[in-house]
Amino acid sequence: MNTHDEFLDSVAVYALGALPKTEAAALRSHLRTCAQCLAEYDALRPAADAVALSAEACDDPRTGPAPSHLLKARILRTVRQESRADSLPRVRIRPSWPAMVVAAAAIVLAVWTTASNLMLRSDLTQAREQLAQLHAQNISATRRLAAQRTMIADVMDTKAKRFPVNGGEVIRRNDRLYIAMDGMPMPPKGHVYQAWTARNGAHKMSPSITFAPDRSGVALVSLPVNAAAVTAVAVSVEPEGGSKAPTTKPEFVVKLS
Repeated sequence: MNTHDEFLDSVAVYALGALPKTEAAALRSHLRTCAQCLAEYDALRPAADAVALSAEACDDPRTGPAPSHLLKARILRTVRQESRADSLPRVRIRPSWPAMVVAAAAIVLAVWTTASNLMLRSDLTQAREQLAQLHAQNISATRRLAAQRTMIADVMDTKAKRFPVNGGEVIRRNDRLYIAMDGMPMPPKGHVYQAWTARNGAHKMSPSITFAPDRSGVALVSLPVNAAAVTAVAVSVEPEGGSKAPTTKPEFVVKLS
């Protein structure tokens, strides 16, 4: 029959789930009546649970290393080997392997906690980067929306000056200048429309932005110039990326006077 000391020695193995069924049943029965052994079991169970948790962790290359799932199996195999050796005739001394098992479980808990902290830190860094990107995108979208509202207001303003061209018009409102086209054909593949502006006193036109109409042939673009300094606007078909000088006959040239 097992003595109290033998039961106490087996508590750590039982907490890890490595005790043979017959001995485990006897220990469970003993725990119902022994406060000391029950207290020992309650103290060891968190460390034993950490071993189980480590078996569920995985190695994620995006977030860093995690405890190996083989660690628990190695510990339990060692415990069972020690348990079989313990059954051989010898002088009865309180064995040291329960303490070793608990120490191993504590190491697993520390490794698992460190890995969890690394993963949480990586997640926090990623969240901060995503937040910064969203903030930048929000600022950019706000600016685009404000520019679009200004453009629509200028184009619809009855006080704006309009210069008719083939398929649309050039619109000047205060110091802003726009090209508004309706029914504009798509440029050939690999080509775009490019705007050109002539400034006061200039002998040739300067390259401006490139654009293309939508599927319905509508194009509304804002020219990045001070309208008060521009005397003429032209549009030509150019290779994608634009040209430094027109390579085709302009679709139109209009003087702003």
